[in-house]
Amino acid sequence: MPNLLSRGLFNLFFGSKRRALASLPGPVPGILGNAGDFLGDAKPWDVCARYGREYGGVTLVWLGPKPALVLNDPTLIEQVLDSRRMEFEKGSLHEQLKPTTTEHSIFIAKLNGDWATKRRQDPFVQSWSPRWLAEQVAPMQAVISESINALIASGETVDLSPVIRRLTFDAFAVAGTGEKTPDSVYEDFMLLAKGADARLKSNLPLSFVSLPKGFEAARERFYRFFEERLSALRKSPKPGATDLMSWMLREMPDFDDAWLARHVALMFYGGVFSSSTSLVGAFHQLRKHPDAEARLVTEATTFAGGPPTLERLNDARWVEAATLEALRLLPAVRVFIRTPVKDVQFAGVTLPAGTTLMISNQHLHRDPTHWPNPDSFEPKRWLDGGAARDPIGSGHFFPFGRGPRMCVATDFAMVFLRTAVATIAARARVQLESTEPFKEDFFFGVVLPSGVRARFVAPHAP
Repeated sequence: MPNLLSRGLFNLFFGSKRRALASLPGPVPGILGNAGDFLGDAKPWDVCARYGREYGGVTLVWLGPKPALVLNDPTLIEQVLDSRRMEFEKGSLHEQLKPTTTEHSIFIAKLNGDWATKRRQDPFVQSWSPRWLAEQVAPMQAVISESINALIASGETVDLSPVIRRLTFDAFAVAGTGEKTPDSVYEDFMLLAKGADARLKSNLPLSFVSLPKGFEAARERFYRFFEERLSALRKSPKPGATDLMSWMLREMPDFDDAWLARHVALMFYGGVFSSSTSLVGAFHQLRKHPDAEARLVTEATTFAGGPPTLERLNDARWVEAATLEALRLLPAVRVFIRTPVKDVQFAGVTLPAGTTLMISNQHLHRDPTHWPNPDSFEPKRWLDGGAARDPIGSGHFFPFGRGPRMCVATDFAMVFLRTAVATIAARARVQLESTEPFKEDFFFGVVLPSGVRARFVAPHAP
């Protein structure tokens, strides 16, 4: 807690602002507000969860002289992300990510701008999208198997996060374009992500944040790769091809090539980091719980022994349960930011335009009043109606967000994650150096597991 002098100085300079919001609970601010709670080794999602335990569903904090609310109340979160969503935007996210993404991105589009139009046009919500998605299990299984076989053959102990990230990128490439990309495309992808990460983390005005060396050239190469591939497909279509690019050319032929190509390119930024993080968390937890892992191996081996169809994947209930439990316990995105576009009545007070709202799922995903044994990895909670009781995007389970602006590729992400969990479990044992809690860093707005080292071993190996 700030000392008496620090608290007095805050009240001297900002007391009128504080009195206007005095009905809201929260920690006592010092001259720098409560910013110190978020500094050092503190992770913002852990701070938000602590506030939820200490102050309830809404917590008033001060980031210097500016008020902010931390929301852990499902009803208030629903208002911000759904029923009153037009009153709130994503703040500065558009400007932070714009150099890395493009104007085609639905993720950075403004609700009060062209978001609705972009969503209607997005390939993931078209009438043909479920048919495309059903065709992705087999090709993604094949490319994941190829990656796992190479890791088994190497016999090396590897840092799990970058290895799984590249595996995820390759699976997305096969789903998006029909084949893996050259290494140089992945390298450009990562350089662009590092540029965005620097802007997301900076406390300086964005005009003072330098992009990595070679950023502009990498950006031009990355997006040109997809444009050239689409142009080649336009000239020589592949009837019956199941990749997203081919489906878009067949089903959306009137859209220009740049639009079509950019949508395929942007799917990597929309899901590679979050999906790979979720997989690392899943196998870390499974290794800590041998009974759950053994049951997964049995079901995954059965799945691998037959045709890799979406129907059979949907029948693999323990694969789904383990995936959902990993998303509950270790969601990749744990804080969502919104700001009111103008002064707004909310939570019983008048919030000034631009007030930061931090929406946390860290506490709600582990709320002991809702989840039995909330800190334990228990996939069985999702069986026998559990998935229906807490569907993705509901009050206590929103790893992909909530409301209409929930990740537009949620269905694709879940198919990929379940395919990856089943394929990896059937082909290898992920032997961790340690099952102790791993360090969590932050990259591209996503939690990044750090220092999780493992070796991939064939199931029959000693």
